[in-house]
Amino acid sequence: MGPAISNHTPSQGIPQHGPPICGIQERREDRAHAIQAIARFGVGTLVISTALALVVSPWLHLPLWTIIRRCVSIGAAISLWLSIKKFERRSFRSYGLFASRAGRRQLLFGLLLGAGAIGLLFAIGLLSGTCQIAITPDRPKLWWTVLSFIPIAILVSVLEELVFRGFLLQHLMAFSKPMAVTVSSVLYALVHMKTAAWSLGLWCELIGLFLLGSVLALSYLATKQLYLAIGLHASLAYGARVNKLVVHFLSEPPITWIMGTGRLVNGLVGWTLLVVLGVGMVLWRTRPSQRGGTQYGET
Repeated sequence: MGPAISNHTPSQGIPQHGPPICGIQERREDRAHAIQAIARFGVGTLVISTALALVVSPWLHLPLWTIIRRCVSIGAAISLWLSIKKFERRSFRSYGLFASRAGRRQLLFGLLLGAGAIGLLFAIGLLSGTCQIAITPDRPKLWWTVLSFIPIAILVSVLEELVFRGFLLQHLMAFSKPMAVTVSSVLYALVHMKTAAWSLGLWCELIGLFLLGSVLALSYLATKQLYLAIGLHASLAYGARVNKLVVHFLSEPPITWIMGTGRLVNGLVGWTLLVVLGVGMVLWRTRPSQRGGTQYGET
């Protein structure tokens, strides 16, 4: 008579294959929460921006859609505050703004890194003859822009980093890091479209904006804070605004393919610099001493 065959259950020592059921359920809940939070923020931004546009439209002789676009920053700021403080009951610091010496160093490094990248781009353009110094004769406008855009660049970079690399990126990480970087960067590029008329020039700009968004996302993954991204973003935004008053980019093809325009991110040289910065951020992640803060939704 052969040995008796016993029916074992998982609790009797038979190893289970695949992820635990509780882990799968938690991941589904995290993803559902992420989708809900992002949808709530997006709808809130659209509703608030539209409401503000309708209020001010009688005093502005512009198409309603143009007014809505100009109200998006205010709408996004209000919607972000409601999403984080009222619905999630979290602090803005928890999204990567913890006060620390490392954060201050990362902010300064980001500012210098952005300034260095812009300086290198201009140096390549001047040496190759694809751009030239052309300081505007309107000196009051020049100095007003140079001085007044400093706080604007800082405010814009703080808000956009909280939105794209803070709120959106960190919620999307409930799915995966590559997906979070890709989707948040695509959204970042689309939001910064200056025209709805699709053209080769627009595609070049979207590619550059996507690469920039990816670099900024990787800087968060490298440091677990937003300070490096804020500093880099502020420098690049400032340079993109001020350079139009001091530098002229030649527009004859194929020069525009090589250097792009005053937007800085729509040429091969700009793309190459962004790729180099992205590789640098990936390498930075291998340095544990640079990490600080906490990360939400890491998978």
